[in-house]
Amino acid sequence: MIIEPVLAARPAQFGGPDSVSGELDRSYELRKGTDAPPGALESYFSWKEQLNEDHGLSFGLHGYWLYQNASETSNDENEALGHIYRFLGSYTAFARDSGYPGRIEWRVEHRSSIGTYLSPSQLGGDIGGPALDSAFAYSPAFDTDLAVLNWTQLFNSQTAGLAVGRLAFDAYLDAFVFQTLSRGFLNRGFILSPTMGTTGIGALGVVAKGFVGDSVWLGAHIYDGNAVNGNFDMDTFDQHEWLKAIEIGWTPSFDRRKTDRIQFTYWDKDARAQAGVSAGKGWTVSSSWLLENWLPFVRLGHSDGGAGVAASDAFSTGVEYTTRPNQVLSFGLGWVNPTEGDKKDEYVVETSYKIQLLKGFSLLPNVQLLIDPVNNPDEDQVWVIGLRGLLML
Repeated sequence: MIIEPVLAARPAQFGGPDSVSGELDRSYELRKGTDAPPGALESYFSWKEQLNEDHGLSFGLHGYWLYQNASETSNDENEALGHIYRFLGSYTAFARDSGYPGRIEWRVEHRSSIGTYLSPSQLGGDIGGPALDSAFAYSPAFDTDLAVLNWTQLFNSQTAGLAVGRLAFDAYLDAFVFQTLSRGFLNRGFILSPTMGTTGIGALGVVAKGFVGDSVWLGAHIYDGNAVNGNFDMDTFDQHEWLKAIEIGWTPSFDRRKTDRIQFTYWDKDARAQAGVSAGKGWTVSSSWLLENWLPFVRLGHSDGGAGVAASDAFSTGVEYTTRPNQVLSFGLGWVNPTEGDKKDEYVVETSYKIQLLKGFSLLPNVQLLIDPVNNPDEDQVWVIGLRGLLML
């Protein structure tokens, strides 16, 4: 669980790094913590900070572009090009200068392929490793949608909070420092546990989390289990099929909770009658610890194979190393026991290097090696080479 109190010209954060407030904070931190050239938009960034300080309004325009080329696929398509666009924001409308502020948050989002190319997630499917999808977030069919619209209320000097409305479940459920599109990893094995039950981005739901003492926090979640990405459809709520979870976490001190932490999450998802998907349950454990310029992590999970999850068991570990303020190396190793195919173990090795060219723009070369993709039994290994661009305005 990550709750960030108000700092100068920044909104209070509730949720993980890919929550609305998490993304806005990340954008702010990247601009302030780099020696990259400011570019032509320095006055724009200053205006945004002043707007939030004076009126409690913060917003961002974020773009993510990804090109990938795979050495082998199940067909003749080896290239992919896709993008994600987000317009996101937060308006603190209640008790802004107190320990219990309340705000409305939103995120308008679009994801698709570019031109005649496959989307990167389609390429990942053709490679044949669904549990270790090489770019699962870059979907071909996420229509422009008000994907997030919720009220967030903080309590107890901003060490506890509640979010209710249309939620991005992955911003809260098993929230983890690398569970975001803005760091070095692309493979699902490092971003979102393949053993965890999921629902659509924009599910109606409620999340409550809070510290009980200086080091321990508790959390509870419930989401509409039938939500669909890119589809503002309230009718699925009437089916009363839910994704539920509880969590407990520990950090040595409140101000180190983002990076120095261990968290256990137990989830349970109802059967989806109309979709013909069985019920399922499972757990995940994630941990990370910042050691000067090194940020190592470990993550593991288990499921009973129900709820349409991609894997029954998963493990990943790796490290992020900040070589200088505007350059970051990421390296990770992952393993899964998939629920599809012959359930042969799959492995992934991924590395990337982030170069902050401007205060609002980064490039990330990326290399992945997928070993024994379960739905492509003719291939023992597949190389995926990529180049990603990140724009945060």
